[in-house]
Amino acid sequence: MQMKLERRNAYFCKVCKHTTITVDVDNGITPMFILCPHCGCSATSFMYQLPGALHIGVEAEFEWYKPDEKQILMLSKGEAEHVFNGGLLMRKRTKKTPIYKELIAK
Repeated sequence: MQMKLERRNAYFCKVCKHTTITVDVDNGITPMFILCPHCGCSATSFMYQLPGALHIGVEAEFEWYKPDEKQILMLSKGEAEHVFNGGLLMRKRTKKTPIYKELIAK
């Protein structure tokens, strides 16, 4: 049996205990740490190893995307370098179609 799931990740903040759910809408590299959108402290990646419950019935708050050329011109030098090296940027979730991964159940 095959099942398609959004390519999701999550980041956990040890300070405020919030888990931020993200989804990839473009291929690229995402960071190990982000600033928690809820308290501003450091949040750590689940490394795409999410429990099944975070795939079903929980909406992603943010998405990882590749900015276009016009958007890249507006970035800081560090952000632009990150993007040129294959990195993605995070923004509030839009209606852009997510990337899916296929799971094959045995």
